[in-house]
Amino acid sequence: MYRYSMKITAIIALAFFMWSSAGFFQLSYAAKNLYREGLPDAKKSEKDELPGDKIDALIQGARKVINNSRIGNDEKREKLISYKKAIEIQYRAIQDELAKTEEKIKNENLPDVILERHNGFVRQMNERFSELSKTLLSAKNAEKTITMQKNVSKMDSTFKKLLKPQKDSHIDPDNLPHRSRQPVDKKPRLDKKDFEDAYGRNSASMKTEPRYLASIGSLRGILGADVALASETLDPQYLSETIEVVFTSDILAKAEELDHDPVKIYNWVRNNIEFVPTYGSIQGAQMTLETLQGNAFDTASLLVALLRASDIPSRYVLGTVEIPIEQVMNWAGGFTNPQAALDFMASGGIPVSGLLSGGKIAKAHFEHVWVEAYVDYIPGRAARHRQGQGDTWVSLDAAFKQYDYTQGIDIQAAVPFNAQEFVDQVQVSATINETDGYVTGLDSLFVQGAMQDYSAQVESYLTQNYPDATVGEVLGQKNAIKQEFTYLLGSLPYHTSLVGGTYAVIPNTLRHKLTFTLQKNIFERTPLTFTQSLPELAGKKITLSYSPATPDNEAVIESYLPEPHANGTPIQPDELPDSLPAYLIDVTPELRIDGDVVASGSVVGLGNTETFTMQFYDPASTESPIINEIDAGVYQAIGLNVGRVSQEQFDNLKARLEETKSKLETEDYSNITKEELLGDLFHTTALVYHAELGINSYVSAKTIGVASAVLPSETIFGTGLKIESSFGIPRTVISGGLVMDADRLMHTVKAKDGDSEKAKMFMLSTGMMSSVLENKVPEQLFSTDDNSAEGISAVRALKLANDRNIPIYTVTQANIATVLPQLQVDAQEKSEIANAVYAGKEVTVSQTNIEFNGWTGCGYIIADPGTGAGAYIISGGLNGSYYLGLFLGNLLSIIAVMSLASFSGWVIFPILLSIFAHAVILELIFVSASDSFNSDCFFSGLFAGLAPLSLIFIPLFGSKEAAIASILTLAGYANYALDLEASRKNCLGS
Repeated sequence: MYRYSMKITAIIALAFFMWSSAGFFQLSYAAKNLYREGLPDAKKSEKDELPGDKIDALIQGARKVINNSRIGNDEKREKLISYKKAIEIQYRAIQDELAKTEEKIKNENLPDVILERHNGFVRQMNERFSELSKTLLSAKNAEKTITMQKNVSKMDSTFKKLLKPQKDSHIDPDNLPHRSRQPVDKKPRLDKKDFEDAYGRNSASMKTEPRYLASIGSLRGILGADVALASETLDPQYLSETIEVVFTSDILAKAEELDHDPVKIYNWVRNNIEFVPTYGSIQGAQMTLETLQGNAFDTASLLVALLRASDIPSRYVLGTVEIPIEQVMNWAGGFTNPQAALDFMASGGIPVSGLLSGGKIAKAHFEHVWVEAYVDYIPGRAARHRQGQGDTWVSLDAAFKQYDYTQGIDIQAAVPFNAQEFVDQVQVSATINETDGYVTGLDSLFVQGAMQDYSAQVESYLTQNYPDATVGEVLGQKNAIKQEFTYLLGSLPYHTSLVGGTYAVIPNTLRHKLTFTLQKNIFERTPLTFTQSLPELAGKKITLSYSPATPDNEAVIESYLPEPHANGTPIQPDELPDSLPAYLIDVTPELRIDGDVVASGSVVGLGNTETFTMQFYDPASTESPIINEIDAGVYQAIGLNVGRVSQEQFDNLKARLEETKSKLETEDYSNITKEELLGDLFHTTALVYHAELGINSYVSAKTIGVASAVLPSETIFGTGLKIESSFGIPRTVISGGLVMDADRLMHTVKAKDGDSEKAKMFMLSTGMMSSVLENKVPEQLFSTDDNSAEGISAVRALKLANDRNIPIYTVTQANIATVLPQLQVDAQEKSEIANAVYAGKEVTVSQTNIEFNGWTGCGYIIADPGTGAGAYIISGGLNGSYYLGLFLGNLLSIIAVMSLASFSGWVIFPILLSIFAHAVILELIFVSASDSFNSDCFFSGLFAGLAPLSLIFIPLFGSKEAAIASILTLAGYANYALDLEASRKNCLGS
């Protein structure tokens, strides 16, 4: 166990070296603990601390004093007197600021309700200050030790109530954000009544139900009176739109392109939609058409949509089928291990079981869905279908198919790399303390140089020997064995064990769903709540924001904004407000889908903390909720990935961004709201994150030898706020920059040969990249020539700690008793680390916090040693908008809390135009979407940074030394992330 712990320590530490450029977003963050060791006059590391923050730090110091049994009674009294005096100084500063605010309210002629609100806040502050003063005086006057001890509990309770509430990251060690779902043990139904009990009886029928063709294979004996006649009445639902089946312009155009011919429609869907082994309706027809991939439900929905758009009645069929295991292994992803193939499908939620013969798995039973179409089948088998002239229900399965798999280039053999020599050199430069369990001081320049040299060799080899190679030729190809039938066979390509039922509409319980809930606390009677199926949400912009609750509240915000210049010159950065008075502004939370409000919550004070919960519903299993504590006034875009981000999504976003850019250029601010200024930009950022992570995962899976599919995942990108609280109540809000929060990155992963180490390696590598991309993607979008972005992430923080010779520990159950006391990080982080370790996880963390561009905290990684699942977390808080500059940080935060009324343009034009100009030229190359993409420029560089390192180190994943080397694969991934923008520009000539 200890040996493995040291392996992980070295693995994680070495991975940080290639992250040579900083990022500015984080996986999650908590409010900063401003407590300083020692007395109130101890030197502060931040010269711009606000009075409320300073009072918080002083109260924390007082709590520590009274709870320290090693401090004598006299010394406690002296310290508490000192704290009381320091708090009084800070409170006088708050009173001065409140007096200025009152003067502003009167001078601006703000509504009377605002002045009343201000006066009420002042009274509350005075009451709380009085309570705190009395508590400190009680300690001062406690002459006897026994009296002091009796008062400790009461004093501590008062101190705690008057502190700014700390946010909980809500990390569940058993459901880490970046994880692979384990196989769902659900057996396929073999009784028709079980289907009917679960999903109801057939959802639509004919007045006279016709004979239909399934797996019978031959028409002999059925061409007679049993065949339904065209004159019989079909249920209109068989031609109707549904949640999954929407007649979009793309669906109608594709049906037209295929001549409304059922044979051509079936052939096209079967030959072009890649099968994904998940269960339940996720994407719907339109998104399946865009992504060119989908599970059996999604593929069936696309087929049904194209048929119904062609006036061909069609329906879903649920049942259980039986397929030879060799075909299942091929279909699921090219497996060589039968059990691994079944586990992969079960991980996707498909009810499946293996059938033994001679002690080996010979076949597989699994629940499946296919389509029946009512076509003109007799006598030409739909070869010349006449619209409205159907006579037979014909079974069609476009999801089931077989693939040709080809091997990629053997880079390891073509461009040898001396891994052992490299590892030896790395170990010489590092300090690896096996006794205390930490690593530090690795030579980042050597690691980076070695990786760059080898990447250059690989790129040169590919350029010289395979200048026109496609992705598939380099990594290995997967191509569907196409079938171009001239008629419909009338049978399924496998044995049907049971037809459970036919349905015009997918049963609601078989749809994936997502519920949003926002509430102040668990007792709130009317929280914001909204539930919708994923097929309805797929591809749409989802935002959560706050608007002024009334015109009075909007007037307060506007009173703090600068007036437009009479000469039309741009507003300057120093004219923007540094903060807004939180206690004077009430806001209303609003959830929007594509800009339309679908749910609103209760009025809340700006800067107050609310709990935002997202609950994914999966027909196959119970999912744990995603819980975030957010500050009222933020603006968040939720980037939803239902399997793959489509190019159409980016095309649509790009068009909207260009429209906004054009309006900004022409100073046409009509109909420009925060949905256009923030929503499209933030949604783009979240989707680019998913897309680039998808590219990385695609290459990793190919080179490591695993099959991987994305389960519904989400990432939040939006504004942050820094809240200055006075005695526990928000007083001012200050821009907190921008935050990325990857709460749910779900996969199904299985090694094709069943080797669990490969699946773990995949999860570790993609997990590291998920952290790196949280920095790099926003930097690509928000850094311009005049506005460079820089900041922090979990991986970046650990790398910086290592560079500063701060020990990097891996905390395990074996060493937690000795390591935890050595960690000089905040108590909240230590508690979370302990909880994770006691739950069987391992945590990599720096011994102390670091400071970086005004941010103070630590980065840490919670990892599952068995599966490679992980959480990549940052502690501490954001100190202003240090990474984007005061101007842009304040601007975006102000826009986030303003109303939806059109903006006058007084401030948005100069810097936002540069951001939009940069964003709309962003192009994303989806190597994951097609094996035929050419590697001429972009891909050769990408592969050189990723695949060779995987191929070299994965076979060595075993011994301690080789295991240390193996994780250097991650350095290659990081190098790819750093160079992705340049590589893309080289390809596009931009």
